[in-house]
Amino acid sequence: MATIGFSANAKSINLPSGTAYTYVYFPKTDPSKYTLLFLHGFPSSSYDWLHQISYFSSKGYGVLAPDLLGYGGTDKPDALEPYVFKTMAADIDALLEVENIEQVHAVGHDFGSIFLSTFIKYYPSRILSSAFLVVGYLPPGKVFDAELARKMSEELLGFDKRGYRQLLLKDESWKLLEDHAESFFTLAYGPENTTAMSFYPPGKLEEFLKTNRTAAYPPWMTPEYKQTRDRIFASGGYRGPTNWYRSRFGQSLGVQQEAKDIPDLRLHCRTLLIQPNHASIVAIPGMAELTRAYAEQCIVKEVSTTGHWVQLEARNEVNEMLEKFIEGGL
Repeated sequence: MATIGFSANAKSINLPSGTAYTYVYFPKTDPSKYTLLFLHGFPSSSYDWLHQISYFSSKGYGVLAPDLLGYGGTDKPDALEPYVFKTMAADIDALLEVENIEQVHAVGHDFGSIFLSTFIKYYPSRILSSAFLVVGYLPPGKVFDAELARKMSEELLGFDKRGYRQLLLKDESWKLLEDHAESFFTLAYGPENTTAMSFYPPGKLEEFLKTNRTAAYPPWMTPEYKQTRDRIFASGGYRGPTNWYRSRFGQSLGVQQEAKDIPDLRLHCRTLLIQPNHASIVAIPGMAELTRAYAEQCIVKEVSTTGHWVQLEARNEVNEMLEKFIEGGL
């Protein structure tokens, strides 16, 4: 949540759509620099960009990191329709307009990368470059092929990685996550060996939560981070975050409209994909190949760590890669 993680630079606004957003905003202090737009994933908030926000703002770049719909201090509709990507993309465009930001270097992680894939195609003139962390470019207008994902996952990873989605697609899954918040948090952010066995395979996440198990905290997690993150989700909960799954993957809301609106699925901007180390057992199969297939200029880099939260556990590597990429050094 912007107001908790970066209170001095947190802002709240009611956009023309009627939706209220909170976000972190650092105007650029070096006129030769541009602004970076950071889009978080699940189950996250703008706070999970804390190392990137601090790093780039200290170097004179502008930084805008919203709490996306359903998260942090931003509105959290119960209905699924507001989570249509075209609608949310219009809100992010309006946010840029409010701050008089013409163009950005856009960065997404996890579900934020999937959303960024669509935002880029609806507002290409806004984008100087795109960077995808862990999850690469997923062309808009395509219904998620669960069976293909299962086959690829089992073939390349040895287990079905989409099992957690089966739980999150259930209408009342958010209650289970809230009732077992500490259990869910430790698993979602925990060691990859534990998440591989207890988060992704079908049925395992629900079993883990209902038995109130916990995973070890990762080495990068400080007490301050944990306390701040707990405060953010204590006030927000998980209904909004899980609505992203039910809207996008459960009902495919807005996907047909994207197919009509966006005939050209190519990425014409410079594109960077940052992945976990190749030794990772939780990395999503085929991300580099898929992103390269659509991006005209694509650079793929690996960090030394193997977990999902690269912006947190490999913060220095990620910051250096992003800066070099933005400045044309990659």
